[in-house]
Amino acid sequence: MANEIGSAASRRGAIPAMTAHHLAESVRAGHNGASDAVDNLPPADASMLSQTEQTLIARAREHFATLRQEAAASLNAIQAEITSRRELFTQQRFEGRVRSVEATMRALLNKHGSELEQRVYDALRAKREYAFFNYENRRRADPKLDKWQFILFFLVVPLVLESLLNGNFFAEASDFGLVGGAATAVIISALNIALGFSMGIGPARYCQHAKSSHLFWALPAYAGMIALIVLFNLAVGHYREMLIANPDARSFQVMPRMMESPFAIYDIKSVALVIIGCLVAAVAATKGYTAFGTYPGHAAAYKRWRQRWSAVEEERRRLDVELLPELEAIRTQIDGFRADCRDELGKLQGTKAAADEARDLYLSRLGQLRAAKDAAMMQYREANLRVRTDSAPAYFTQSLNLAEIDQPGELPEYVAARRQIEDFEQQLAGMPALIEAKLKDRLMLLRGVDLAGEIEQVKLRAAQAGREAFERDEAAQKQAAEEFAATPR
Repeated sequence: MANEIGSAASRRGAIPAMTAHHLAESVRAGHNGASDAVDNLPPADASMLSQTEQTLIARAREHFATLRQEAAASLNAIQAEITSRRELFTQQRFEGRVRSVEATMRALLNKHGSELEQRVYDALRAKREYAFFNYENRRRADPKLDKWQFILFFLVVPLVLESLLNGNFFAEASDFGLVGGAATAVIISALNIALGFSMGIGPARYCQHAKSSHLFWALPAYAGMIALIVLFNLAVGHYREMLIANPDARSFQVMPRMMESPFAIYDIKSVALVIIGCLVAAVAATKGYTAFGTYPGHAAAYKRWRQRWSAVEEERRRLDVELLPELEAIRTQIDGFRADCRDELGKLQGTKAAADEARDLYLSRLGQLRAAKDAAMMQYREANLRVRTDSAPAYFTQSLNLAEIDQPGELPEYVAARRQIEDFEQQLAGMPALIEAKLKDRLMLLRGVDLAGEIEQVKLRAAQAGREAFERDEAAQKQAAEEFAATPR
């Protein structure tokens, strides 16, 4: 970054290198030297420079001032950069970082602790609701729940078996043979299973409900669905009988036949069709009765409690699996000031190189200006000597010396920039030791924290806090109920 700033500053203020030709042409050194020599000027006894020579010196000094200003601007920009960077590397900044790391770790523990506390509270609430449900409905055991895969298998197998048997029976009475019989059999089997499962999951379960009010609808519905299943399968048997007698018979003709004689089914396969349909419906009803618990609402309350408790266990596992590595990663940041100081020391080398580059560029341009000045002056004097007839002034044998150009001193801005860089290097070198000494106790505390133990403490505190919150909630509800009961009406 420092190299980029120094190079950018050099490019922004760079001026073309001064050449002897450019400087000589700017004052017309050769022409004016010969022109002055026509009148033997400057005179042989002259001690002062000619007007052309003075103009040449003025031009050289102007160019020197530009070079000096350009170098100063580059070095001042580097000093400004160092100053701004030093403001970032203060003891207070790193003290704040260490405290921030500690605060982040504590906040993370508290956050996960509050989440676990809420999970515990929800689990206790669900358990209390489940216990209340068991008490109110006189349940003494947990419901037995089947997995949905088992329920699906238990329903699909009878569907397939009945479809195969019924398909074989209907194939004899269908114009389309086995294909037509199978299609009819699948529809009949699906209806039997749907009716049986609906009866088991609905009326059959509510017939033994603790609240007798459910019996007013459950018993009639239970009896009605049994009758519906029997009548449906009798209709299937009559339909097969009609198809055997007349392949063009339609399903709507079954009802009049059944009303005349419901049990007038004589073919042994048609009777088997009725019996198989009723058995499949009974099997489906049995599975519907036990699939979601034999008592309405019992399985839902139980699952809600188990899910809430599973959420507690999952949160506890998540604290171990996710929180511990996250805390370890955060804790490593407390030593980040060492890496920052090392990185900044590396950058300072680039800054130092940029300062040297600006100084070297200035000295290089100054050398070019010095050579151009001497060459232009020599061009003037040689042209003058060729034309004049009188003796040349004595000072023509002496070189023109300008102290600021011929004996330049060290740039004050460069000296200041190097001193600033060295001070910053010393500051960065001593910063880690200073922080270690200043924050010794806090750093030792953070490095020595047993994060696994802290997480276990968080678990214990969260469980206790959740339990206490639940007990307070229960006590408040109980008190509100007592106050409501004691209110005169």
